[in-house]
Order: sequence, then structure tokens, then C-alpha cells
Amino acid sequence: MIFLDTNVIYNFLFETELTDRAEEVIRSYYREGLAISTMVLNELLYVVGLKIARDEYGVRGRLSFRKYVARYGYPSRAIDTVLGFIKDFKIVVLPDHQDYHELVEIVKSFRLLPNDAQIALTCRHYGIDTIATFDEDFKRVPWLRVVP
Repeated sequence: MIFLDTNVIYNFLFETELTDRAEEVIRSYYREGLAISTMVLNELLYVVGLKIARDEYGVRGRLSFRKYVARYGYPSRAIDTVLGFIKDFKIVVLPDHQDYHELVEIVKSFRLLPNDAQIALTCRHYGIDTIATFDEDFKRVPWLRVVP
């Protein structure tokens, strides 16, 4: 099973300079099984929602997006896009492994941001040894092989 980081999925869903690479990675590893965690789902819903709100509703930034959601609700297209991707590619959504002692140790030991440390911890817990990401920081995690 391959763990997908938020940035690979985002670049798959939206046209960027990394879209071709994201498509290649997802299609190459599809047969091995793809997984995300609930935290990646959270990040994905946020970045996709913000992107759609900027493009379609004139939202300018994070505070403006928060106000938009409070007034109109979460952009349904964002939810549909994310859930459609999960369904289409048979993505397994794993619960994040929660152990704050381990999380803090990973943050300190591998110089990671907390969300990245949570991903690394979750991968270790589920025995996932490969992560598809455009984030170089995961190369410092000894139990993860980074692709591409």
C-alpha cells in the first residue's frame, strides 16, 4: 500500500506544473493500493475548498474563506471532488494513529512539522513504507521511501 500526501492529490485534481507527475504516480501505484489518513482528508478538503472558493466565488484568502463558509456553507463542489477522487481510485482512508508522545518525538527527531509527523507516525503504525509526496521533508524519515 502507498500513502498519498495531500500535495500529490491536489496536483492531480488541479492543473499545475506537477500535474503530469502526480497523474503518473497515482496511476503507477494504483494497483498496489492507495491510502490517506483522516488528517490528509482534512487538509485536502481545506485546500480544495479554498481553491474552488477563490476561483468561483471571489474568496481572497483564508479569513475570507472562513467567512464564506460561515455564511454559505462549505462549497459542495469541493466535497464532491474529494469524495469522488477517493471513490474513483478506491482510496483507503485510515484513522490517524494518535500517540502524542510519539508525535512529539517524531517532530523533534526528524525536524518535521506536526502534520507531517502525524503522517509519518500513521504510516509506521499501519506498516506503510512508501509515501507519494512532493515534500522533501519525508526523506528524513527512515521508515519511509519517498516517491516520486
